[in-house]
Amino acid sequence: MLHRFFICFFFLCGASITIVAQDKWTLKQCIDYALEHNINVKQQKNVVKKLKVEKRNLQTSYLPDLSIVTSQKLDFGRSLNRSNTYNDVNSQSSSFSLSSEIPLFTGFKISNSISKNKYDLQAAFENLEEIKNDLSLNITAGYFQILLNKEITKISQEQIGLIKEQEDRTKVLIENGKVPQSQLYDILAQLADDELNVTEAMNTLKMSLLDLSQLLELKEKGKFDVTEIETLPDSMILNSPDDVSLFAQENMPQIKRAQYNLQGSMKAVKIAQSGYYPTLSLGADISSSYYHVGGESNPPFYEQFKNNMQKSLYLTLRIPLFDRLSTQNNVHTAQIDTDNSRLALESEKKTLYKKIQKAYMDAVASKDKLTSTSRAVFANTEAYRYAKERYSAGKSSVYEYNESKMKLANALSEQAQAKYTYLLKMKILEFYSGKPLNE
Repeated sequence: MLHRFFICFFFLCGASITIVAQDKWTLKQCIDYALEHNINVKQQKNVVKKLKVEKRNLQTSYLPDLSIVTSQKLDFGRSLNRSNTYNDVNSQSSSFSLSSEIPLFTGFKISNSISKNKYDLQAAFENLEEIKNDLSLNITAGYFQILLNKEITKISQEQIGLIKEQEDRTKVLIENGKVPQSQLYDILAQLADDELNVTEAMNTLKMSLLDLSQLLELKEKGKFDVTEIETLPDSMILNSPDDVSLFAQENMPQIKRAQYNLQGSMKAVKIAQSGYYPTLSLGADISSSYYHVGGESNPPFYEQFKNNMQKSLYLTLRIPLFDRLSTQNNVHTAQIDTDNSRLALESEKKTLYKKIQKAYMDAVASKDKLTSTSRAVFANTEAYRYAKERYSAGKSSVYEYNESKMKLANALSEQAQAKYTYLLKMKILEFYSGKPLNE
């Protein structure tokens, strides 16, 4: 029985470990989930769908339309009859017509509208990718902020362990008469400060977890945590901003979107210029009617419908002569929009380069800081070890010990900040170089 109990116990422990592990999200899981559930992404997808509907609508503009028109008219009192004379009689008439018209020439308006829609649709696709990229970058920043806060919390908790060890040593030193009782109170005061630091670090960590979970728009209110990064990769290559920008200027969606918007605005100028051209359309019509005059002998409906049948085929040419300068103003407005689109493209390129340049400078600075803080951690670790030995031997005061411990904690915190800043900025540079964030 005891053997089975231990088997069940270890099985349940393994199951609980699996459940806890499932609560931890990787960066890829966070990004993939957000891209699927984010409202802004869904809204932009609807914009794309709307433009696709508009595309189908424009493509069918070449087709002829077809309509049926029917009317029923009742006349009372003095009215004009079929003999083109007036008399006092009640009558009713019915008319039926079937008509169709097809555009032959519209000043290239339809073709240019289709081309503009194509660029608008491509711009909408790129805007969707840009929204996804911005969301992924924000999630990545939030993810690394959590990792940093975790490490700072861990460092703060380790400080409590160290000060508690010294509390025990101080009690022994007091019993042996090597240090006064006041040093115990100093240790307890430092312990209270360290516990406060842990509380603040844990609250900061909880807030960063909440921020990321809200960014993911998680519906579940259960436990949320992220997977930690174990080691700092040694194979990370820091490319120059110009090398990164060369790829980004050709492949980033914000640049492509601006380019498509420029091409679309140029087509909008041609659409406005179509108002200068005449339009030509071909139409066909077939109609008939039925009359019924009160007090008279009226031919039957079928006979009238057949005899009154009329068929027509016509061309309609519309030549614009003067439209209150509406077309001219529309062309000028479209040309201004084109110039703004060209400026927007240049602005996007400059903004992207600035982002890459800043990420590069931050990466260089954090890498140098990581190197210096690593040396500081080593030096402060040795200094703390020496201060600990001196205090345990009763050769130094508690102030010297606490100061050494605080310097070590600060060095470890600075190292952690440099580490995760470097990782984040390298991740951003790799992203602008073509490597997805969720890999």
